[in-house]
Amino acid sequence: MNVRRLFTAVTGGLLIGSLMQAQETAVNDAITSVKNRFAPDRRVAVFEVKAENRASGVVLKGEVDNPEARTAVVDAVRKTGTVVTDSIRVLPDTALGDKVYGIVTLSVGNVRAKPGESEELTTQVLMGSVVKLLRKPVHGYYYVQMSDKYLGWLDRMSLQPTTRVGVDTWAAAKKVIVTDYYGVVRQTAEKSGQPVCDVVAGCLLKTTGAQDGWTAVELADGRAGYLESSLVQEYDAWRQSRTLTGAAIEKTAKMFVGVPYLWGGTSCKGMDCSGFVKTVYRLNGMELSRDASQQAAQGMDVNPGKDFANLRTGDLLFFGQKADGTRPERITHVGIYLHNREFIHSSGRVRISSFDPASPLFEQSLLNRFVRSRRALPDAQPPEIKP
Repeated sequence: MNVRRLFTAVTGGLLIGSLMQAQETAVNDAITSVKNRFAPDRRVAVFEVKAENRASGVVLKGEVDNPEARTAVVDAVRKTGTVVTDSIRVLPDTALGDKVYGIVTLSVGNVRAKPGESEELTTQVLMGSVVKLLRKPVHGYYYVQMSDKYLGWLDRMSLQPTTRVGVDTWAAAKKVIVTDYYGVVRQTAEKSGQPVCDVVAGCLLKTTGAQDGWTAVELADGRAGYLESSLVQEYDAWRQSRTLTGAAIEKTAKMFVGVPYLWGGTSCKGMDCSGFVKTVYRLNGMELSRDASQQAAQGMDVNPGKDFANLRTGDLLFFGQKADGTRPERITHVGIYLHNREFIHSSGRVRISSFDPASPLFEQSLLNRFVRSRRALPDAQPPEIKP
């Protein structure tokens, strides 16, 4: 091969390589753009799509939880001029059949980052809650999505798989909600009765009525027994009685003083900071997002004012790192404002702290880390805990 032919071959190869790289970049940019639109927060949406190069174009592989996302990403990649083979799966997994829902049957279901009892606890879901099943069990764990859209892995022993009809039947059934801290369902209507299961504040159970201080209850898996009537309230009546006021938030929050901190916890068996806030608001009829950084985007910003004088009882306080010219805001902790510069939060345990240097509850480190405050919407929709 003479020098001219060699030069032509080399430069031609470089040009082809450059065009292929540009095309690959365009494809990846298209995928990222669609991901940012449909799943900007991986904690609450599934979008795991990758492009594999083939001689005839690309094969799009992976999973999404929204059929519109699948259509959008295929169209976006095709607009780059690439031939696309669509191999994207839309969850729920077809292997689940028509049982793509689960009703939680433990007082507290532990949801983990990966399938396995030794994996990180990320959140909890209470008895009577409905979750969406997305993938068939792996090591005995379903990949699920909860009513607040949060994703994670839940032990199959924690739930009763069911169909859409089963969910509708459960939703229509007369239910009670546990309003006390803790209780035990017993086989017979007496304190010495054999336990069936435990319950905690916020659990939902079917009921067939009450008599002589005991309420007959049933779980989604068919187990049945009796709960002391003083521990529960008829769900519809409870729902109608909820008023999202500062006084109600304070009363509920103080109910959990002393509960130990538990990373991923959202129940009286243990709570992390955002789990505590979420539980308090939930028991007053309002669903907040799961994590502090998500909660920091809810409601409306409130200027705390000098000595926090502009805040109301029930406002949310966020801590972490303020944004500056070199780094973005970072929210790492959340609490609930009470009054007189006092607030309640879960750190080590649920406890009350103060921004007042003269108070024995003052914590300088928290004052230094305070970022901003927000207020839950006062005109929230009629309160409802979704089963």
